[in-house]
Amino acid sequence: MSVPQNQARKAAQNQALIRQVNERIEEVAGDAWRPEFLCECADSECIETLELSIGEYEAIRSSSLRFPIKPGHDFPDIERVVEEHDRYVVVEKFGEAAEVVRALDPRRANSSN
Repeated sequence: MSVPQNQARKAAQNQALIRQVNERIEEVAGDAWRPEFLCECADSECIETLELSIGEYEAIRSSSLRFPIKPGHDFPDIERVVEEHDRYVVVEKFGEAAEVVRALDPRRANSSN
């Protein structure tokens, strides 16, 4: 089933919002070995968490288009799985969803790129 364009945009905006929450979690986690981050899937009702090290989270965040999610939480019409791990998978946005998350990435807005 194909995701309509307006739903793809809303899903991408939701993921960008959850990313902002996770940015704050990362800030306050300090030296925690593996803090719990929110699943950054496109499901606006998802409340599951992921255990990621700060290094794992930073590796994913090096791209505006990539998000850590629970396995099976991907939306193939707007993203593709690019990495699979025991505790999480990484998806990468494409199409209009990629444009939305790129524009909403606070790190991109604060960089010189």
